[in-house]
Amino acid sequence: MFINNWYAACIAERLGDEPQRVRMLGCAFVLFRDSSGAIKCLSDTCCHRGASLSAGKCRDGTLICPQHGWEYNGAGKCTLIPAGTKHGTEPPKKARVPAYPVEEQYGLVFVFLGDMGTDERPAIPDIMPEYDTGDWHSGVISRNKDINYMRMSENYNDPCHVHYVHEFAQWLPKGLTIEDHELTDTYVKAFHAAWDAEGKWSSDIGLLMEYSVIGCMSRNTNRQPDYPVQIVLATVTPIDEANTQIFMILMQPKEGEDSKAQHAALMDMTENQVMDEDYTVLKTTRPRQAASPAEELLVETDVTLAQVRKITVEYAAQHGEIDAKALDEIRDTHIRVIPCPEHKSDPKGWVHKTVPLLEKKRAVLDLRAAG
Repeated sequence: MFINNWYAACIAERLGDEPQRVRMLGCAFVLFRDSSGAIKCLSDTCCHRGASLSAGKCRDGTLICPQHGWEYNGAGKCTLIPAGTKHGTEPPKKARVPAYPVEEQYGLVFVFLGDMGTDERPAIPDIMPEYDTGDWHSGVISRNKDINYMRMSENYNDPCHVHYVHEFAQWLPKGLTIEDHELTDTYVKAFHAAWDAEGKWSSDIGLLMEYSVIGCMSRNTNRQPDYPVQIVLATVTPIDEANTQIFMILMQPKEGEDSKAQHAALMDMTENQVMDEDYTVLKTTRPRQAASPAEELLVETDVTLAQVRKITVEYAAQHGEIDAKALDEIRDTHIRVIPCPEHKSDPKGWVHKTVPLLEKKRAVLDLRAAG
């Protein structure tokens, strides 16, 4: 798991007046709306006695701790200590919790978990510009799976598994020719052209796969004969090393009288069949985390998922990887938080320390071991 990245935290329209607890990167966060309706994200642990802020209430855009009534604004600053001190209206500087940048895109709430400042932070890529055009039916599915996030990302960029794992795809051609279109430090794009019965293929028929490390987003654009065009965007957010939050957006063009019904059928099939078919295989895949290429026999059609793994591991090594084992060892005795931008701009005067990170040297060694 790594910091300094955007992660999808929840579906925007489902965040109402009550605070919502979200777990990401092995830590707890609270999402709530301020007085203007803007979404804010704080560490979910009160700096006073460690109570869960998400178990409290919101009043006039202020988050109120359920244990002693301490009030926090959207910047994580305590604005009122109602009891226990003579200076409750002037809390000390240390009366604060980390606050994290938030952006809404594709109907999802993305939170930046890391200490990069405004000028350093990468932008959330516009990997699905069709979303806001109004020309597409759109729906979102939210699922938690006890699968490592990297395994999920690889699955969404594996063109060959669909023929064997998913019942709906058994009629599709099994042969694939990969044309690499683009590869950068944070982005992979490749068209997987399907063979016909005679072994011929066309650049117009097949599956276009894209993956962005920023946001951990995978886009699949399916173009098959006699089959509606589909766009599927899957985001994966590590809950911890063994569990992943998935948000899947499915889109089909508003073309034809039956397009709305077709999209509804696609949503139902994906949520109640397709995602479970993936899970049936992935839950028995070993090791639980992504394996070293030295322990797998990869072939030509694995190039995309291999690139997904490589650029993700490299980004983690460069921008900060959480030492998950060290964090687990102290979880029951200490509070650790994901660093926020203010940790870098104003590093002193915090009650809670930040999560342990792997040393750069160790992260590089882990990267070499991964191939």
